[in-house]
Amino acid sequence: MNLEMFHGLADTTGPYASVTIDVTKTDPANADHIESRWRDIERRLRQEGAPDSVLDSLHDAALEPTGKGGERGRLLVATTDGVVASQDLPRRPEQDATWGPIPSLVPAVRALAGSLPHVLVRLDRTGADIEVRGGLAGLEHETHEVQGDHDELHQVQTGGMAQRRFQARVEDSWEHNAAAVADELDRVVRTHRPTTVILMGDEHAMSFLERHASDELRALLVRSATGGRAAGTSEEAVRDTTATVLARARAEAEAEVVERFNEQTGRAQAASDGLGPVVEVLQRAQVEQLLLVEGRVHDEELWVGEGRLQLGLTREDAQLAGAAEPQRAPADAALVWAAVCSRAGVTLLDPGQVSPADGVGALLRWSDESTPRSRIPSMPGHRGQ
Repeated sequence: MNLEMFHGLADTTGPYASVTIDVTKTDPANADHIESRWRDIERRLRQEGAPDSVLDSLHDAALEPTGKGGERGRLLVATTDGVVASQDLPRRPEQDATWGPIPSLVPAVRALAGSLPHVLVRLDRTGADIEVRGGLAGLEHETHEVQGDHDELHQVQTGGMAQRRFQARVEDSWEHNAAAVADELDRVVRTHRPTTVILMGDEHAMSFLERHASDELRALLVRSATGGRAAGTSEEAVRDTTATVLARARAEAEAEVVERFNEQTGRAQAASDGLGPVVEVLQRAQVEQLLLVEGRVHDEELWVGEGRLQLGLTREDAQLAGAAEPQRAPADAALVWAAVCSRAGVTLLDPGQVSPADGVGALLRWSDESTPRSRIPSMPGHRGQ
């Protein structure tokens, strides 16, 4: 998972109040439920020492309407300077509220991990409706309409050479219109970098579009017989098809990461596993992709400072990394924050998909003879040393 939407936080200074809140609102009566959730969060933050000025800045941001139906969540991060990050989430998150030296981003990452950036294209012979879903910088939804300017669209039975010439003109119109859609999709892919482009609708139009797609676009295309631009198209079928395609894309992406990790650890090359070695390569900004097995390090703690990549297994380790006054933090939060600060990605894995020591692994951007890679088990008592 690309964490680019959080990169701006690396330029801020804590301490941080971090909030993930369920803002699902299925009917007007649920507004009281959201306010009740906020009161619970406010109480918790105040107990942890968050100042009133920070709580005041979070209040309005937490209760601001999403303007959308269905399950929704929101991540908010604030410092004494005010709210420094606000990210709407595509599903209900695990509710969380912390005040400490680093932001707590793990619940938001979990909520976002299930929603890959993708493009849905409803295609017919005149053009297409294009929906960008997910994407960079928190973009949740963007819609484009492409209408081709070639309008000889229907074949007729006239017989002889005249019919063949007219049929050729009709198919030429279809192809030109599909080429216009392909041009727009090329722009969308360059701008938003989706993981998948799902085509739905007319078979001829999809074939013509594939013919005119760039290599980059063609590699992302997935065709579906479901949906299209016609009235009466089943939205439930569109949702089911989209969910199936995205689940397959997620599984394939995770399998590729696991395969790379197993290959590199087997060769003792560009990978590290185990909490200690991964902390060390994060300190050195070597990590390309952080792997976290869900639940494995949730109850562990690391020591962190207020600066970037100031983390360690012990207080002394964090001080050697530059922390003046290290504090304890949940290990998963500290690891994800280090990934954000070093521009690394994060892959959350279910238990059983891969078994790095301590449930923590890393694929590396680079390595040298001093890079820690071995499966070093956690030392008992490392939390308080």
